[in-house]
Amino acid sequence: MNTNENLTNLEAIAYLSTQQEGMWDIVPHKEKRSLSQNAFYHMIKGIIAKAMKVPPCYVHNLMLRRCEVYEMVDDKPVCISLPDTDEAEHWAEYHELYHYKPTLCTFQNSNGVAWRWYKVLKGSKEFSVVEMTRLIDIALDEMEHLGLMLPRDKATMEAYEQHKKKSTQTHEV
Repeated sequence: MNTNENLTNLEAIAYLSTQQEGMWDIVPHKEKRSLSQNAFYHMIKGIIAKAMKVPPCYVHNLMLRRCEVYEMVDDKPVCISLPDTDEAEHWAEYHELYHYKPTLCTFQNSNGVAWRWYKVLKGSKEFSVVEMTRLIDIALDEMEHLGLMLPRDKATMEAYEQHKKKSTQTHEV
């Protein structure tokens, strides 16, 4: 069987049952974001960071928080608890590897220490084309809000036109 074929769920299960024992995950295919989308987003993020005079990781976390694409288990967002302190919030805002969005839910442990629940955000490396398009739209909205303009060089304008085309396609779906 050619594994590049489009199989129904039942055909895939039947095929896998003939293979060596093991555990298998069957998940719907999602087209991953492109490298050009990624480069365009990171350019925009850099422009915003420079204008706000903050590190790019802060802008990235801000954009991910607005995009609200969460890590999910059984169709429920994954949450963690962090100390309910300014230092913990600062850590979450500026972290480069982990992305969290604070919730309004807090609790105290048996020692009286306050904690806040944070939803775990999916990193943009795992975004589909649709999710990345939304993230770029959010970043472009932020640029507009700050009164910033995209560079007018040919590569940037081509990336912007490509993005507009993808954005139109995703809104039509």
